[in-house]
Amino acid sequence: MLNATETIIRGPEGQGDLGAVRLADAAALDATVSAAKREQRAWAALPVRERADALDRAASLLEPQADELGSLLAAESGKPIGQARREIGGTIWLLRANADEGRRTGGRVLPTEGNPGTENDLAYTRREPLGLVAAIIPFNFPAELLVEKAAAALVAGNAVVVKPPLEDPLTAMRVVEALIAGGVPSDILGVVNGGRETGAALVADPRVDAVSLTGSTAAGISVAEASAPLLRPLHLELGGNNACLVLDDADLDLVTSEVAFGRLMMNGQACSASKRVIVHRSRHDELADRLIAVARSQVVGPAADETTSIGPLITATAADRVRSQVAAAASDGARVLHGLGGDGPFVEPTVIGSVPPGAAVARDEEIFGPVFTLIPVGGDAEALSVANGSSFGLMASVFSSDLGRALHLAEHLEAGGVVVNGSDNYRPPVIPFGGVKRSGLGREGLGYTIADLTREKTIVFRRLRRTGREVRE
Repeated sequence: MLNATETIIRGPEGQGDLGAVRLADAAALDATVSAAKREQRAWAALPVRERADALDRAASLLEPQADELGSLLAAESGKPIGQARREIGGTIWLLRANADEGRRTGGRVLPTEGNPGTENDLAYTRREPLGLVAAIIPFNFPAELLVEKAAAALVAGNAVVVKPPLEDPLTAMRVVEALIAGGVPSDILGVVNGGRETGAALVADPRVDAVSLTGSTAAGISVAEASAPLLRPLHLELGGNNACLVLDDADLDLVTSEVAFGRLMMNGQACSASKRVIVHRSRHDELADRLIAVARSQVVGPAADETTSIGPLITATAADRVRSQVAAAASDGARVLHGLGGDGPFVEPTVIGSVPPGAAVARDEEIFGPVFTLIPVGGDAEALSVANGSSFGLMASVFSSDLGRALHLAEHLEAGGVVVNGSDNYRPPVIPFGGVKRSGLGREGLGYTIADLTREKTIVFRRLRRTGREVRE
């Protein structure tokens, strides 16, 4: 049973409270869903130009607030300030990019003239909204992923009910406010704040026509179970225990810089981080030494400090879980080569090496924190076997100076995408981003999210065209 109350969002120690949000009770959730469902058709009936213009106006409203929002995001999420500013910049850019994408999204004219019996028909398709989309947002990229989902859904003519992350909802709420001030009706873009119970109630509501969730695999399974009787579209971006394959001919300077970037973003709390470094045994020790040097060079501290590269994890409980996972890996035979200092929500960047391929962290145990995990293997076949031995498959990477060899592995890796000689934590908006296996369903990205949150309808005019004989007569 949902009960209405407020939750306080605490700031860093000594800085006081950042704000509060009202949690949705059952009545508030029902009212929000009812309003969105009721008004969606009117919103869809507007010219796409008007819907797109609202996104552009929201971007213009957010621009003067960018520095303030970056500071707010850093304070509530623990994301280092430089990364927080980049997320706000990306959020504003995505609003405008989705507006442009929406303006040019269209259907297709179908080739009926080439088929016997339909020569004189005219058939075309158009993209139509799904209806009411529930958007469940994670804590690690709350502003950017809200826009990734909601902006695409809105410009396509959907109504949206957003559940922001309860750990850090304030920046997401500011983005919602800008969209409403920019011209999106408040009934069309609703918000329900709350924890897992609120999210479960939202996705179980039969009036919701589609769900877009970024979160854990367990959450995705729950959404799929609730949606099964409704047979409604799902977009699920779930866990990832990404495999980074380092072959015996890899450039370790490149590997070190790319793996460090890909693993340490958002304090190691990114779905697509390089969590399993599967390295040829002959290069294991040298790469371990290089990553230890990287770990030692990091500055662990308050997110607002310009020199900080690793801020606090989202909660002290999350940090405790990382510490327990590393301890379990050691019990499985891994060696803790560096790290695991830090108190409360802070975790010192950590390197664990000589991880047995059968250890939990080498398969499905996803460490959501700044931990480099090195798994030594004897050759390409074993590297591929270990990589594909996980039930996750979000992104992957291969490092090798032999591009043909890398291509062979890339084509056989079970992942939504593979990067050669670069970090697998790779998500420019122009690529279709998403996983396979237990890493999810669907693809996000410019145009791809709109495609996932619309349906293609075919319209046919029978015998509309005149034959050549009829025209001559």
